[in-house]
Parts: sequence; C-alpha cells; structure tokens
Amino acid sequence: MGIQGLARRLEPYSCRYTAKELEGYAAIIDGPSLAYEAHKLALSAAASQTKIPSYSEINLEAIKWLDTLENQGITVAAVLFDGALPDAKRAERLSRTEQNNRRVQQLRASYATTACPIPTYLGSTSYAFLAPSLREALTESPFASRTRIVPGEADDSCALRARDLPRSIIFTSDTDLLLFDYHPETLVVLFQDAESPVGLKAFSPDHIAKKLQLKTLVPLAHAIQQHLSEGMDDLVRDARDLDTDSSAYLDFHRRYTAAIVAPIYLQQYVSLNSTSQSLDVRIFEFVHEALNRSQNLPVYLPLLAEDPNQASAWNIAQDIRTLAYSLLASSTSTIREYKRKAQGISPQDIRPYSDTDLHAPAKEIDGRVGGLLKWAKSKDLNPSLLWSLFALSLVLGELNTAPSLPLVSRVINADFDYTWPFVQLTARFQAAMYSLRMLKQMTEIWLAVNQHIQSKLRGTLSSLQSQMANLPAIADMFFVPGQSKRLLADHEQLKALIEEIYVSIGVEVATEQVSNKKKKRQAREAERKKRKTEQRQQSSR
Repeated sequence: MGIQGLARRLEPYSCRYTAKELEGYAAIIDGPSLAYEAHKLALSAAASQTKIPSYSEINLEAIKWLDTLENQGITVAAVLFDGALPDAKRAERLSRTEQNNRRVQQLRASYATTACPIPTYLGSTSYAFLAPSLREALTESPFASRTRIVPGEADDSCALRARDLPRSIIFTSDTDLLLFDYHPETLVVLFQDAESPVGLKAFSPDHIAKKLQLKTLVPLAHAIQQHLSEGMDDLVRDARDLDTDSSAYLDFHRRYTAAIVAPIYLQQYVSLNSTSQSLDVRIFEFVHEALNRSQNLPVYLPLLAEDPNQASAWNIAQDIRTLAYSLLASSTSTIREYKRKAQGISPQDIRPYSDTDLHAPAKEIDGRVGGLLKWAKSKDLNPSLLWSLFALSLVLGELNTAPSLPLVSRVINADFDYTWPFVQLTARFQAAMYSLRMLKQMTEIWLAVNQHIQSKLRGTLSSLQSQMANLPAIADMFFVPGQSKRLLADHEQLKALIEEIYVSIGVEVATEQVSNKKKKRQAREAERKKRKTEQRQQSSR
C-alpha cells in the first residue's frame, strides 16, 4: 500500500545511519509489514532447501529480527496490528485478492494435470493467515506487552505513537507513513531497506521536506498521484504551487491526519478492551461492524491456495461460520461473505439465525465438540491432532466423494505429495479449522458483551468456550503445502483414527487408487531401500 512512485523518488534523500547514531531510538513497527518481511527472511534462510517455510519458522524469523534490533540499542516500543480497515480500503483489498487469485490460476494453468510443484511461485499468497499468526506468536514472546491490535489501521497508530516518542523509528512497508507530521528526529524505514538492522537506510520526513522547501511531503505525494509520469523537479514545482485549500487536496490530506477514535462499544463494554486483543483482523472487522449495529456486514474471507478448478474450499463449515456470525449480528442484517466462486471473487449473502433459533445450532456444535474431547481423551491425543480430526469430520460432511485415507493421512502430517488433490484438501482443512477459530473468537466476544445475561444460550456458549480453550495457535495447526513434514501421529495410529472419523459420520472408508506406473515406482523405491539397508549391514560387520 502507499503512493506509487513515492519511495523511488525520495530514495536519493534517504540516509544511512550507523548503529551508534541510532542508540536510544525507539522502534514502532507495523505488524503486518513485519509479518511479510519475516516471510522473506524465512525464504532466504531456506533458499538452499527443497521446502518452503512454515508459519512457525516465519514467526521465529520475526522474533529474531526484533531481538537483533534490540541488541543494536534500539528499543522495540510497539508492534501494532490492524483492527478494522476503513471502508475506503475495501476496493483496494478486493483488487489485491483478485490479483492473488489470478496467481493461483496461473500456477494451476501451468500444471494442468494432477501434478503440482512446491508453490514457491505464489510467495506469501500461500500463507492466508500470515499476520494473525505472527500476532499470536508475539503474544507468547518477550514482546507480548508491546504487541497491540489497534481500532483502525496500524499505520495511523504508528504515526500517533511516534508523536509520543521524539526519537523514534517507524518500520513499515507502507510509504503512506512518510506523509504524517512527526518530530524532526523521527525516522521511517521501509522494510525493503531493513534487511539487517545494522546500519539502517532511513527517511527523515522533516529533513526531506525542508530540503525540498515544503512544509510536509503530502503536497509532493498529491502531485505524484496526479502526474505520475513527471520528473522530480516538475513534481516539486507542482507541490509548491499546489492550492492547499482546494477540496481535492483537503480530501487527500485528511488521510494523513492521524487520529484514532476508540469505538463506543469499547467504552460500553470495558472487558472488550482485553478480549478484542485476541481477535484476528478479519474477525475484528466483523465484530466492529456488528457492535456498531450495521445492517450490512461484509466478511472478506482470506484467499486460500487451492485448486481453482474445484469448488471453493470455503464451502466447508459454512454452518459453523453462520453460527459465529449470528452470535453478534442482528437477525435482520445481511452478512456478505467475499470468497472465491469459479474463477473470481464474489459475494454470497448469508442470513443469520434469529434470536429464538440461535440456541439449537449452538447446542448441537457444543455437543459435537464435547463428544470429540471425550473421544480424544480416551485416545490421549494432542490438541493439534484432535482438532485436525474434527476438521476432517467437517470436511467429510460436505463432500460427495470422500478423499482416500492415505491422502488424508498425508495432509494431516503435512507430507506434501506434489499433487493438486493434496493442495485442495489442505485448503478445505484450513477453511474448516479457521471457521472453528472464528466461532471460538466470536463466542468470547458474545460472552464479554453479555456478562449479566443468564440464559440457556449463555450456558451453552460458556461450555463451548471452555471446550474450545485448547484450540491450537495458527502456527501449531495450519500448514502450507511444501513445508517440512510434521508428524502428528505415526502411520498406523493415524490410519486407525481417520477410519474412526469416517465411520462416526457414516462415510465409507476410501482407498487410494494407485496406477500401475506408480506401483512400479514404489516397488523400485522399496527395492532400492532394501539394497541400501543390506549394504549398511554388510559394511558394519
């Protein structure tokens, strides 16, 4: 995000600062930008490997980067994440989602058979939950007390926080943050220039504006937006001659007047101030609109890396999400989910349950979760495995043809087999698991805003909240095709557990159809391993 061409034109005015010069500075960090930077760092760390990084590895890179920053004498003052993006950003968000969707389509078109490579081509598009995963990881790190979700966009809050800290450095990927009013000492570092916190290349908005004989850089940004093809000298001249009282300029300038107004509901429900800090941005946005009593509630579901020739993975667990929405939405409101349909991104309207109908589906899912936990306890299953198996039950309930048991086993263990069926089933698992996450978070919000209500629904939701307390973090539960394998259970144990899930919901256990070519390849591989074992045994004698 930001003004196209702004960073390139200001590049000659940036300065490199030594670690000594930056001692005593406080860092204010745009959380989503850090997540994407950490993804780049994790990719670089894995450049010589045949795998792409996991969510956990990306989060680790982010925390290492923050540690390095502090080791250089720069204190991390705040890592800020978006709460609810403004309505003005909806068109831009849809445009980006469409763009990423086209990348997935291009990858599929390049591999038209069932074969699929490690999807390095997709870059960060493979990671639908990158920012919330990092935020969650930071809450379990030494930076927990400095990690916050803000009511609006993170960049506005970064700018406001910098006003409280004269010697501050803002780290971001958004050039918009060059345009706010700051103290003369405030610096802005774009992550593309921050590969190493040692010796940073930074922009001083105050210094650059003075050098260009401007009061701020906002007129220059406006001129660039109006005359993108002009050279720098002409743009500076346009900026100096700009009518700063014109309505067009005032509308543009208003965007860079940092002001955060806390929503009324945060004052009305004091407990929400802490509860809302555990929300993902997509869920926070829905909560924000619902508690503001909006009648039209858009939900922008994350774009999943899936097979575009198949039905959208978000068709899975629609009933779970409808229940989640209904907890907070007025029964007369319209919920509009934006998700992939065919080759594009389209809205689908959802009617929430009425107040009188809400308890029945809540009780039904509470019973299912309770049954799962009782079964899992008898099997001594870890949370990541038991919730993956519950997600499997949700997936199976929506499919006309059940996936083969070996494929399910590979997906649960993240053992990528380089096929599109694996990619699609993974996306379906993610849709199911994230729908459960949405239900958990919205249940917590409902309980926070209805503390004094005594009803059957409250009792059921309290039970559900307790039972979902061990729903794992994104990094512990979600994976991407092509990452390192994770072993949640050995082959025989997992096979038996999956069979039980199939039987419990009345689905016939599907076996994998193996072609003659694949059988021959497997036989050759088995023979190769046998010879290798025999050679090792002989050499050890």
